[in-house]
Amino acid sequence: MRSAPSRLIVGVLAAATVASGSWLLLAEPTLGRTGNRQPPAAARAKRAVRPNSHGYGGYSGVCQSASFRSLSAPESFIRRSRVRCFESNGNPTGDNPDMSSEAFIATDDGTVVNMTKDTRRCVEGPNNGMTCAGYGSCPQGSCQDMTVLACTADARGRTVFFIFDGNPTGQNPDLSDELFAFDTRSGQLTQLTVQPGWCNDDPSHACDKNSDCTGGSCARARMMGRSSHLYGTAAPSGLEVSPGGDLVWFLTDGDPGGNPSHAVTQFVLATGRNKGLRVAGTGGKFCGASTKHPGMPCTNAIDCGPVCGDGRKDPSEECEPFGVSACPDGKFCQFPGRPNECTCVLPVCGNGFIEPGEACDVVKGCFPPFHCNSTCTSCVIGSPSGAFLDTAP
Repeated sequence: MRSAPSRLIVGVLAAATVASGSWLLLAEPTLGRTGNRQPPAAARAKRAVRPNSHGYGGYSGVCQSASFRSLSAPESFIRRSRVRCFESNGNPTGDNPDMSSEAFIATDDGTVVNMTKDTRRCVEGPNNGMTCAGYGSCPQGSCQDMTVLACTADARGRTVFFIFDGNPTGQNPDLSDELFAFDTRSGQLTQLTVQPGWCNDDPSHACDKNSDCTGGSCARARMMGRSSHLYGTAAPSGLEVSPGGDLVWFLTDGDPGGNPSHAVTQFVLATGRNKGLRVAGTGGKFCGASTKHPGMPCTNAIDCGPVCGDGRKDPSEECEPFGVSACPDGKFCQFPGRPNECTCVLPVCGNGFIEPGEACDVVKGCFPPFHCNSTCTSCVIGSPSGAFLDTAP
């Protein structure tokens, strides 16, 4: 049994604990056990406090996680520096208030740096390439977030190379994929490639948007650096950097120098003493099997000869089908694959094809007991004037 002074001390502690609004269970049988008694009203009130609710069930997206995607090349985790790249639409550095997707680097000591500091931009329309806050800022176009592609650093982590389709330097108005370099010591960002867009129908004609091309659309350079998986296996990023950072290898269908046909081409960029860009390999571009010159090298569609049905009326074609080029009344443009393709012809009743201007042909286009009449202009029943009949069973 405890002495009187001990019991007195425990009692004083219990009283002070209750007065402070908490409920402490003590070891003394007569003072620490509560049995069926309820805690004081002050303690009950404290336990009943709930966080402020924002929307249904307290979850309405008011406070939500930003996206996070690692961009470092797989080999950098094995043998390279302690600098890692990632893409996020969050604001870990305090300089991304519009929550656009940016390229960040992080070091193992917790330092995070925003390399791009760009924003959402208009794609197409009169404001193409300009900054935007929503779709209302981009008439005849759309307000889109930019995309950060593959990213890796040299072995010492002094220079980070990445691919981005934004315009953080003001040198990428058409929003093509471009190669950038970020100096981790000075914080300087440099755009290493300049790949203007080009018109699909005429690759020699540069463009920033579709309206710059008279007969086609404006293509923007796409560098093969997007992270992807094929049948569960990680695909190569297409961006490689030598340990010293003096050589950068990348793939692109643009023309940063020496790729006028816009074939998918591998380039190597030297950043050391022998600075320069050169083609290191390409699959080339060749005419398809449906063209007049299959397998022959080409730069644009006209090199492959006239192709009936490609939407382009070539000099040797009288017309193009599917409403591209009109024919005189009563005639239509013959479809691809016929001997007289892309010429204006009259429909032939009885050849088994329902051609423009015909309602039916032989046994096609009519439900029994109707039959196609002799001019293929309507379906009739028992016509005595030479109507085509169903095939005998």
